[in-house]
Amino acid sequence: MEAKDVSEAEDRAEDPGSKNKSQPDAAQPDFPPGGQTPGPTALWEMLERKFLEYQQLALRSPAEQQKSLLNLLPLFLKAWEHSVGIICFPSLQSLAEEVSNQFAQEIQKALVGKPAEQARVAAGKLLQWKGDANVDQDGYLLLKSVYVLTGTDSETLGRVAESGLPALLLQCLYLFFVFPLETDELLESDVQVQRMLVQMLLNICGEAQSLEGLLSGNELQSLMIATTCLREHSCCFWKEPTFCVLKTISKAQNIGVIQYLQAMDCIKISLQNLSRLVDTLPAPEVSEVVNLVLGFVKDSYPISSALFLEFETGEGYPLLLKVLLRYDGLTQSEADPHLEELLGLVVWLTTCGRSELKVFDSITYPQLEGFKFHHEASGVTVKNLQAFQVLQNVFHKVSDPILCTKVLSCIRTMWTWNARNFFLLEWTLQPISQFVEIVPLKPTLVQRHFFQMLEALVFELRYVPHEILRKVQRLIQDSPESLCTLVALQSILRIAGGDPLFTDIFRDSGLLGLLLAQLRKHAKILRKSGNKEVNPGVQDTERELTCVMLKTVVTLLKGSVRNAVVLKDHGMVPFIKIFLDGECYRAASLSILEQLSVINAEEYMSIIVGALCSSTQGEIQLKLDLLKSLLRILETPKGRAAFRVSSGFNGLLSLLSDLEGSLQEPPLQTWGAVSPSQTLDLVLHTLCALSAALYLDPVNGDFFRRTGLFEKLAEDLCLLGCFGALEEEDAPPPSQEDTKARLFADLLSEAFSSASLFPPKIQSCLQILSFLDSMARGTLHLRRDLKDAPRTRQELAVDPQRAEPGSDPQGSFKQWPDLEERTDDSDAVIMHPGVLCIMVRLLPRLYHEDHPQLSREIQCSMASHIQSMVKSEKNRQVMCEAGMLRTLMTSCHKALTTSSSPLHSGLIRIFEKLASQAIEPDVLRQFLGLGIASPPSTATKILSSSHVHGGDSGCPGSQTAMPVPAEGSAVAPGDAGPHPASTQALRPMGPSQTSTTTLQTALSLISMTSPRNLQPQRAALAPSFVEFDMSVEGYGCLFVPTLATVMGTSTEYSVSGGIGTAHPRRAPSLTLPIQ
Repeated sequence: MEAKDVSEAEDRAEDPGSKNKSQPDAAQPDFPPGGQTPGPTALWEMLERKFLEYQQLALRSPAEQQKSLLNLLPLFLKAWEHSVGIICFPSLQSLAEEVSNQFAQEIQKALVGKPAEQARVAAGKLLQWKGDANVDQDGYLLLKSVYVLTGTDSETLGRVAESGLPALLLQCLYLFFVFPLETDELLESDVQVQRMLVQMLLNICGEAQSLEGLLSGNELQSLMIATTCLREHSCCFWKEPTFCVLKTISKAQNIGVIQYLQAMDCIKISLQNLSRLVDTLPAPEVSEVVNLVLGFVKDSYPISSALFLEFETGEGYPLLLKVLLRYDGLTQSEADPHLEELLGLVVWLTTCGRSELKVFDSITYPQLEGFKFHHEASGVTVKNLQAFQVLQNVFHKVSDPILCTKVLSCIRTMWTWNARNFFLLEWTLQPISQFVEIVPLKPTLVQRHFFQMLEALVFELRYVPHEILRKVQRLIQDSPESLCTLVALQSILRIAGGDPLFTDIFRDSGLLGLLLAQLRKHAKILRKSGNKEVNPGVQDTERELTCVMLKTVVTLLKGSVRNAVVLKDHGMVPFIKIFLDGECYRAASLSILEQLSVINAEEYMSIIVGALCSSTQGEIQLKLDLLKSLLRILETPKGRAAFRVSSGFNGLLSLLSDLEGSLQEPPLQTWGAVSPSQTLDLVLHTLCALSAALYLDPVNGDFFRRTGLFEKLAEDLCLLGCFGALEEEDAPPPSQEDTKARLFADLLSEAFSSASLFPPKIQSCLQILSFLDSMARGTLHLRRDLKDAPRTRQELAVDPQRAEPGSDPQGSFKQWPDLEERTDDSDAVIMHPGVLCIMVRLLPRLYHEDHPQLSREIQCSMASHIQSMVKSEKNRQVMCEAGMLRTLMTSCHKALTTSSSPLHSGLIRIFEKLASQAIEPDVLRQFLGLGIASPPSTATKILSSSHVHGGDSGCPGSQTAMPVPAEGSAVAPGDAGPHPASTQALRPMGPSQTSTTTLQTALSLISMTSPRNLQPQRAALAPSFVEFDMSVEGYGCLFVPTLATVMGTSTEYSVSGGIGTAHPRRAPSLTLPIQ
């Protein structure tokens, strides 16, 4: 019968304890007239009364007694059904004895003297519901009544067992299982009979006294042997119930059952039968029967090892191996529960043994910290090597991925029981060492699972298996299968990164040298192919293998100077450079070069700077990756020094100069394929590298200033294409606007917003200004991504004098004040004043004719921002030393002379603040002569004097003395250099200086020379003496500011400084120098 029909019939069948509506009672009990069924109590009382009457019929014939008893059964079942399974019957044991005896007689009568096939038919007819009220239903009534009685209590169950009924029921089960009916029809009554019969046997097996009744004959032996030798002829409908009953008998752990099975040679005969049929039956069916036999062995082992010894002597281990090998090659779409159970039983067999295994301690050192070998046996340990060899042989002989991974999982389970099991097995049978040799022949899934086990040894047991790792290294060297080598190297990579100890272990074992040799070979191949990746989107095992090799070398170099020396001694630097062109190899290659910078930073810098300069315009990602690597090395003082020696500054500036015209609208043809965001990202990282190289490094800062690189940086930024051109000197003055400019920080934030409405060129200008502003503060390295919003109002640089000497070397330019110290721009410390001079130089170039109002707003906002930056005494000092005043006079000359310009007042205020700190004579003379036309001869002398005094100022415009045209005019990009023509610079701004300009100059001079109230309620400090040399003119001048101070009668503060301590006097508003 098909299994589908069985399941459908079982679904249609009702619970055997409930009455089937299609099956009326065989004999209805006599109820009082009226038609209503009495209640449960009345039914039990009626049954008690009739059963007493039955007991008084002892003198009647057996046939009459049998008939009277059968007449009681419908009433008993009716009372049981109405009582919801609760029996209230005092004579229950007596009834159970009578019914079970009667049922045993009926079964014996049906089976005696008949062949097996006929006996099976007779037993089926006896127990089956006939479906006709006129047909005898005695067998079914007896079956159902005994079923109810066996489910009550142990005493009642004992009365049933005394009748000999358990052995007869087991015999019926044997007949039903071994001799299937020819018809395939399955009735609901058959399902009910099966359930009641099986449940009766399960109830009997639950009691030790009742279980003894199953051992009176050879029924149990026959049933058990039938499961192992007649499986191909058995009834599938009765297979599962039969196995269920036998497993229940096994779990009963009764010593009588063990002795019975041993005496009847059940295990031995079953093993012999299975050995003959193992090659003919399907593997799942064979494993199911083997699980049944091994279940008896396992359940009996805590009580007696007799069945276990019988299993061993009966060639049980070879049978297990044969069964497991049958699974090789089978397509297992889903997990096979029989295979899982069988492997679990084999794992259990490994723990069966009389004594612990004795092995010698053969641990190879060094070992990881925390490793400890436990000599004492704790937990579950392996004692049976024969059982383990079954698993070991299965892995050796099969190639099925599911079976192999399950075997490996079983072995790992033993390690979890007790870490000592690994050493017991490895020092006796060497399973893992042997598996390394054959793992290349296994599927990839098995390879990955195996190397995960190897990693578990290291990370979970904290053990370094030196011998196994040497075999893995030979596997990598021989490369029998490239995919297996890849999996092995990936595992080695994870292991090497687990502990620094492996950097020494893998160097001493030769693995590092092996990888370097392989990489040399791959680099030569890559160079011959022209560094062109074939199908970069397609998975390539060789390419992945090279990537993993590079990553492994990176891991072995970290923190190990010795390994870096080994790499350099192998001459690998030129070959590592080859991998820089491949995007998939670049990250690891750069990491290797970064590790080499520990022993030779100059070589690293030469490689990176050379690669930057030799890269093409389209290799944007290569440049970005190189710059990011450079930033990491520039964190160390050694790296910054090597950067300067290796012409790193010039290399980065050439990188910027190569971007000429990339931010134009539209961009130059050569930059058509590069987006503005990519260009700005490259500008950002370039400025980051410059900022990192200058940060807290006075030598680099002095070099950058002396060699005029600030001027070069300003030129390169002007040539990007987003800044405007200089305005012609005779251009009409801008119209005054009353619109209040937004804060500079707000403009920068909007420029980085995805919803920004700024024109592209202006947006690019603002982003570059944001980079420069952060660079001036020394915090640009915090902004390594364009997605990061500007932090103009929060990020403040740390005063280098306050930096702690014992700070982390990684944070050499990452030391920041607390948030409460970050108040506003006036508290910011200017780290790179030359960069702020560049911003001043770019100020007039922020004007765009197509967006005049927005341009003026940005210019005014930036001027206000610069003014707030020079509030502190220290910032004024560094800005004066950097030549900020000269830059203002040179780059913003027109705004300073044009009082109607929106920038005029802001720039005048900046000039006054800085001039009160320190000012050079020629710059002061240029300021006093704003708007005055100078004679040609005087102009020439002034220009010559400016070169003498300002040649080393180190800021944009320090090499020119007189002002240049300021704000944007339509000139060629070549006019953006730092050396405009002197004739243009000296051209008069107007017919004569107006009274307004003269008054403003006088007021500015007073402001510059007036005392500054730095601390209220205390003495005010006057500016320093202004002393300058005018030997070129034939005379000198000494300016004494306190003589020119204007003090009112309500003055509350005393003035210190200047000359003398006389009382302040009233003076004219404009004091001329004393000659």
